[in-house]
Amino acid sequence: MVRFAVRAAVAAAAGVMAAGFLNWRAGLLVAGLVVVSHLLLGGSAAHLPAPWGRGRLLRALQRHGYRLAADPAGRHVLIGPGGAFLLESRAARNAVSRAEGGWRIGDRPAERVVDRIAAAAARVERALARTARARGLPEPVVVPVIVASGRLPEPVMRADRAVIARPRAVLRFILDRPEVLAPAEVDALTAAARRALAPR
Repeated sequence: MVRFAVRAAVAAAAGVMAAGFLNWRAGLLVAGLVVVSHLLLGGSAAHLPAPWGRGRLLRALQRHGYRLAADPAGRHVLIGPGGAFLLESRAARNAVSRAEGGWRIGDRPAERVVDRIAAAAARVERALARTARARGLPEPVVVPVIVASGRLPEPVMRADRAVIARPRAVLRFILDRPEVLAPAEVDALTAAARRALAPR
């Protein structure tokens, strides 16, 4: 009921504005077009594919047995059957483009962004290695992944040890990894990652 009232108010406002600028016939026409557009968009919204983004990517990985730990910088550590991954997942800020001086991610040179996430992945890897050694677990290699937006020359780009890809390609890349961790190992390493990343 509230949604209907809001849509009616929008249609009425558009009609009044058009009538004020032109005449009453234009006002009726604009109000009618607004109502029709609401009806068309409302009916087809369920059939429009939602854009793939961070939330959908993380939920899909969690359904496949990956556990999540967030770090204070807005990254996500995912630990699951295929190993450990550090996701720089703010895709809107990670638009990849080709510039005169080389590749850029957002407004920064790609090398700088890759170096920063690789250093963060190495820190997480060291923290997980301590827990793994203490409990006799396999020491995971943390793969840094930059979730990008926009077009890429390849579905999955590699830069040093980092991976750059759009959300769907990231999902396929991670799910295609061979299984290296059992569920109990995933839980133990995730707890260690959450402790290591907790704000101090």
